[in-house]
Amino acid sequence: MKKLISKIVTVVLIAFITTAHAQEAKQIITKVVEANGGKKALHKLKDVSFDYVFRVKDNNLADISKERYIFDREVSYAEYTKRQVYVLPQMPGKKYTQFFDGNKSVSKMDGKVITEKQPAFLGHIFRKTNYYWFTMMFKLLDPGVNHKTLPSRNVNGITYKVIEMSFGDNIGESSKDRYILYINPKTYRVDQFLYNATGFGLTEPNIVKVKYEKVDGIYLPTYRKYAPSDWDGNVVKEFWTEQFSNNIKFNNGYNLENIQS
Repeated sequence: MKKLISKIVTVVLIAFITTAHAQEAKQIITKVVEANGGKKALHKLKDVSFDYVFRVKDNNLADISKERYIFDREVSYAEYTKRQVYVLPQMPGKKYTQFFDGNKSVSKMDGKVITEKQPAFLGHIFRKTNYYWFTMMFKLLDPGVNHKTLPSRNVNGITYKVIEMSFGDNIGESSKDRYILYINPKTYRVDQFLYNATGFGLTEPNIVKVKYEKVDGIYLPTYRKYAPSDWDGNVVKEFWTEQFSNNIKFNNGYNLENIQS
């Protein structure tokens, strides 16, 4: 009987500690979302357009697109003006577009719908991914997102609060993805994070360093650079990719009909 009671007490204690850590993590993440302006403030801005550059530093090759999003239903559209890295550089054609209407994705080359499975899936992944990168700091408390506190880590003299983020089933593109967020104790913004993206075949982590700009009352990660790393945050290969978001404009009056025009 004593052994049984001891086991029950141990299980209850573990459950209590796990719940307490999850609550602490959620409180920290709530402060992060608020420090960036809050999700309600983002959605009040209705929609956005901006120029997006994805560039490999070593060879200066780039994917460049004009991005448009509607925050309600997470509608996402892009027209690419340069495709040299990941966005079908081998496919001939001039005008390449991707569109996600909140339910399904359609990619077109010179007005013709792409039906091949892999290129079509790639378009879907980019629509979901690009939208997520732009709005990530406002989506950290979305349903199905799990949080756990990790020991603090010191980077360049700053002792960061560290939160591990994972995803439940049917949340995002893969429940196997994992994020480690480094939260600045003064600003409560994420200065850097580690992540993997199994939907892209990226099982090992990258480290992402972030810079923000305040636009129309909210903070946006307008510059990111990333490179391969380990889960302790050490760069394992100096192969950096940069991402720029420029000419950000909100409240353009987009709807499902005119966002593609």
